[in-house]
Amino acid sequence: MYYMKSVIKVFLFVLVLSGVSCSDTVKDTVTYTANVPVYMSKDEFKATTRVGATHPMTNPGKICLYGNYIFINEINEGIHVIDNTDPSSPRNVAFIEIMGNIDLAAKDGILYADNMVDLLLFDISNPGAPRLKSRMEGVFEGVLPATNNDYPVAEKIDFEGKVVVGWTQETVTEDVRFYYPRYYYGISDGANTWSMSSGAGSVAQPGAKITGVNGSMSRFTIAGEYLYTIHIENFYYAQPTSSFYASPAGLMKVFNIENEQINLVNSINVSNTVETIFAYKDHLFLGLSNGMNIYSIENPSAPNYISATWHFWGCDPVVVSDDYAYLTVRSTNVCGQNGNMLQVIDIIDITQPKVVSQYTMTEPYGLGIDDNKLFVCDNGLKVFDATVPSMVGSRQLFSTTDFVGFDLIPSNGLLLVIGGDGLYQYSYSDNQLNRLSVIPVSK
Repeated sequence: MYYMKSVIKVFLFVLVLSGVSCSDTVKDTVTYTANVPVYMSKDEFKATTRVGATHPMTNPGKICLYGNYIFINEINEGIHVIDNTDPSSPRNVAFIEIMGNIDLAAKDGILYADNMVDLLLFDISNPGAPRLKSRMEGVFEGVLPATNNDYPVAEKIDFEGKVVVGWTQETVTEDVRFYYPRYYYGISDGANTWSMSSGAGSVAQPGAKITGVNGSMSRFTIAGEYLYTIHIENFYYAQPTSSFYASPAGLMKVFNIENEQINLVNSINVSNTVETIFAYKDHLFLGLSNGMNIYSIENPSAPNYISATWHFWGCDPVVVSDDYAYLTVRSTNVCGQNGNMLQVIDIIDITQPKVVSQYTMTEPYGLGIDDNKLFVCDNGLKVFDATVPSMVGSRQLFSTTDFVGFDLIPSNGLLLVIGGDGLYQYSYSDNQLNRLSVIPVSK
């Protein structure tokens, strides 16, 4: 994109020096491959959400542990409901069809899930039989599905009365006047993604008061009576030539969810590189493509920016325990440069976080910490002794390459790992890691 703009600017500059007038008659004709939006009316879109029978797990994403149940996102399709009363024999009991679903969170009998631009609430007082309770329309305005390619978007998106549910690729020929008329969007591939532990042994009974545990890649988190979400919104600004370009903006939405009700109480501008969010005590930790931002939630309805740390460009979830934050940086593929690492950040003084150590990793994804053990999805799974946080990367306890891990949740001796191979469950204690079960993906 920037290369093409530079070439055209140079071309026009040469024309000016040559005495060619920069009037409306100066133009060039270009042909290129572009993404063209596929629309669905809002009524059709809402009708696609339903709860039904089990569905094969083929492309799992985010994960939430809710008592004796596990909710697993099937990327862009919905949520698997797993009865995990016996972790050695989990049962897939239902599937919630939700177009464009990526994120989820659960608390006190309510499951929260994104449905492209909408937020859905499901009654899970009986977790094995979810029921759609309500829909908040347009709270994630400007969210678009991934294009999964590097082609530009051919036209300005029309959000009025419709939802973009996909893309087609077409050859476009048009006249160019002074600029390269393309629409570029901050479109996530849906893989980026981030409460208090309920305990693996607790049972989610009807009416139970319990907060689900999310993985580190989540963009939803719950703290107290508030749900915090992050997303990238695409908006437009006009060029002097009346052309429109899309520009991504990072937003944090704050919802009061007390007493099974929900109200949007705040919307806060955050970095447009935001990827993940993690709540710990009275702070929110936002993982960015180039660092970590910390917000205070002493006033839970109005998060207040406190401080930040920075690093080279990469994909980076974060988790926190006591006075330290642990952050992985993955810089392969679309994420950035060629460095992959685990960072340990001292947050004793929350206003001045500082990196105290960092360790080379292979290609790290999600991570979690429990019982002084740090679990990292990196070339499988690696487990470190976090008794001395600053030395965690040099004290590896055990590892396995049995699977490709995307994210994980360790909770009271039970470890859930989700990835391209499916859901793996382990028990852990001391220096032992014992596999309990596997729900494999369907090939």
